[in-house]
Amino acid sequence: MDVLDGRCAHSVVLTDESSTIDLVEGLSTAPRPDREPGPLALSFTGGSGGADSSVVPDLDASVVRELVLSADREASKVTLSFDAAGFDDAYADRISGHYKVLLDHMVSTPDAPVARLNILTAQETDTMLRAWNATDTRLTEDSCLHQAFEARAAEAPDAVAAVFGTEAWSFDTVNRRANELAHRLIELGVGPDARVGIHLEKSPDLLVAILGVLKAGGAYVPLDPKYPRDRLARMVLGTGCEVMISSRALDRTFLSEVRHHLLVDDLGSRPGAPAGNPVTGVRPDSLCYVIHTSGSTGTPKPIALCHRGVLNNLADLNARYGVGPRDSVLALSSPSFDMSVYEFLGITIAGGTVVIPDAEAGYHPASWWELVDRHRVTVWNTAPPLIELFLDFVETGGDARPLPLKLCMTGGDWVPATMPARFRKVAPQLRFVALGGATEASIHSTAYEWDASEEWSSGHLPYGRPLANQRTFILDERMMPVPVGVPGELYLAGVGLARGYLNRPQETSERFVRWSCGDHLEERLYRTGDMARFRPDGLIEILGRKDFQVKINGIRVELGEIESTLAAHPAVQRAVVVSRTAPDGHVTLVAYVTAKRGGTPDYASLFDALHARLPKHMIPSSIDVVESLPLNKNGKVDRRALSSPAYGSATAPPLPQQGPQQTGSWYRVVLDAWRDVLGVDHLDGRDDFFENGGDSMKAIRSMVRIDRRLGVSDIYDHPTASALADHLAERYGEQPETP
Repeated sequence: MDVLDGRCAHSVVLTDESSTIDLVEGLSTAPRPDREPGPLALSFTGGSGGADSSVVPDLDASVVRELVLSADREASKVTLSFDAAGFDDAYADRISGHYKVLLDHMVSTPDAPVARLNILTAQETDTMLRAWNATDTRLTEDSCLHQAFEARAAEAPDAVAAVFGTEAWSFDTVNRRANELAHRLIELGVGPDARVGIHLEKSPDLLVAILGVLKAGGAYVPLDPKYPRDRLARMVLGTGCEVMISSRALDRTFLSEVRHHLLVDDLGSRPGAPAGNPVTGVRPDSLCYVIHTSGSTGTPKPIALCHRGVLNNLADLNARYGVGPRDSVLALSSPSFDMSVYEFLGITIAGGTVVIPDAEAGYHPASWWELVDRHRVTVWNTAPPLIELFLDFVETGGDARPLPLKLCMTGGDWVPATMPARFRKVAPQLRFVALGGATEASIHSTAYEWDASEEWSSGHLPYGRPLANQRTFILDERMMPVPVGVPGELYLAGVGLARGYLNRPQETSERFVRWSCGDHLEERLYRTGDMARFRPDGLIEILGRKDFQVKINGIRVELGEIESTLAAHPAVQRAVVVSRTAPDGHVTLVAYVTAKRGGTPDYASLFDALHARLPKHMIPSSIDVVESLPLNKNGKVDRRALSSPAYGSATAPPLPQQGPQQTGSWYRVVLDAWRDVLGVDHLDGRDDFFENGGDSMKAIRSMVRIDRRLGVSDIYDHPTASALADHLAERYGEQPETP
């Protein structure tokens, strides 16, 4: 803020602690160019002199927009002048109201720091804190997740709850098997809040295991078999699991710390086992599951969720969008990603069916299309990157028949504004809903249903408005509400909030805070770390992250956890990981490391260390060993410079060439597909796909381009073009199938 006096400008520098008295004293001692007092003006600028265009993506930093408030002290008159090209009347009215409130507070509390004075009018405060959060709705009785399933099983026992390959599991079958498992868990001492690990691939047995744990009163801990052993072992240890549910087909050697093991293969083998619904002391505020998210300290953070909040969210989505017994959903999410909760519990408590792909089909868009068409799937529920994969496949070579999908619910990542219209061409009856929130707030907290008549200049759909019994606040660093259009941090509240991070009181207290404002009653909030702003109509727009957390394929990743893993390498002195957005909008991770004196980190050992401890979506696409890291003026690592595509090559050097390059039709198809997907032109037959920017999502994209029969595991097993071409030629012959 600049203060202008008469014909000469004087800048009065204010600190966060400067009061009204300090400001007045600064003005009174400022030299004047003549003896006549001039009018006082306040100039508010935006653009290159104001907001950070990296935080507000649709702001043109080359344009300076200005509002000037001139005060004629002799006439006791104030005039607000503004550039109509940059501001409208409503915005100018809000600024005028803010200025009046500020002056009132400055007069009534002249000793208070100006930076901490509220500027919102009473009407604005009431609108943002109360009217936009008027979401109280009675959706469920005081019941739990498994009880909602039991009610459906009693109402329609022969209805299909789950489909897997050629198998169709009825509600009655699932309920009886879950009851048998629950009684066995109770015999082992499982009760309210006890944690039980579930180490299973996606199948109807996974649904049985989830319900069995809930029926016993416990909370399930999903352990994705695709995660590294070390990570799974830390998750088990951190949650205190004493019982593990798994299958004979899976390796369980890492679970030595668990006292009891149960195998789903053994269900039904005990004659006379209890089949009735067990009665336990579980309540709506008991734990239902503990899902891990990436942790900045290098250890996964266990988030403890309760029945009340999760059931509220699932019931709200079903009621809001009319999901019922005739609906079905395709289960594409990892059990360790909380969108899977809707796929297994949300759809079944509505009386609908979960369609579960087998391990290989779950990775190929061609299989998704076939499953949706064959089983008449009506609900799509994934993060945006999987939708993009599916639409890319359909648009380039899929069947032209319209799909039966009626509802798409997506969240966890930016949702491109063009995506709904693309999806509507594939599924003409589709309602497209963008959801926002956090695992710490029971999956989803906000919703926006796409309207074809609305356009979004930012290129992404908004977060929307709060869902039933949930509330949203956008606050500044003082935890005061910010005006409409002003960036602040998004906070969530309501019945969905988790208890916190299991057995981590310090981290819980940092993210879950008590808050009140004026006469607004104190309540508990979760600080998301997302920067957001309100539109005048109350819609929330997300602007980016406040910290070093990013979303990769819809899954939240703490860059600090990857850095910690790299820094533990004996040859690494310092490690920094940044996210980088490609021209096509996809986010990749890039790592930079410096070597210890006398050390020489090699790429193979660095990637081996990462793969041993982290899931695939957290592995950087490339690692650069550098002599030093760029620093900003404060002496800290300049992450913004590292994030720029102009910094470094950010690619591992190509492997030495050994002999002549391979030829053949498969080789040419693979190399062309990989160069296209990776956006490189230097790739050759012995370059590793994953060391040149590849990840699981790019692997799936390349599968579609190479051959529909290809599985994602083939690319992991044969990560060079030469090796994959040999594998394809051996399996299918030399002539590639047309994608």
